[in-house]
Amino acid sequence: MVEFALVIGLFMLVVGGLVQFSVILWTQNAVTEVARETARWAVTQPLAPCDSAASRANVSSKANEQAGRASLVGWTPWASAGSSTSGGARGVGVDWFPSGQQPAADWQWGSPPIALFPSDCPPADGRIPWSIRVKVSHVVPIFLPGLQALIGNCQGSSGYCVTSSTQLRMEPKAPQ
Repeated sequence: MVEFALVIGLFMLVVGGLVQFSVILWTQNAVTEVARETARWAVTQPLAPCDSAASRANVSSKANEQAGRASLVGWTPWASAGSSTSGGARGVGVDWFPSGQQPAADWQWGSPPIALFPSDCPPADGRIPWSIRVKVSHVVPIFLPGLQALIGNCQGSSGYCVTSSTQLRMEPKAPQ
């Protein structure tokens, strides 16, 4: 009985750590799936204009629909999508840009960035391929007391940051 009393605290700590790690891993997989499915949906949508409040709201709505199906722990619906290059602990970001280019906020070296305006969209005839990038960020709540000190905090929130980004090419339509 004395040995059990000495070991039960350590045993419960290990079990709690396994549960917390499992929740974080589950959330990472779910967030990756939400980003993939949202990007897959977004490349099939007609965009005129592409970078508009309505287009961003549609992308956010689709991401919320996918997140609801994925049963994300601690998830509440995200607001309208911002840019995929803007930082944030939770939310959806989306950008449209010509394939082979990067948005100016992403540029570090190599070919110079292309300056895009909200009115810039893929040509209707598809002669120039464009890409779309969807970024999904979520905060996983930490259940195990003291674990926050080991893994750090997530941009001021009391959880662990999980982020996934998917970039897909919008295929040009075949000439008719």
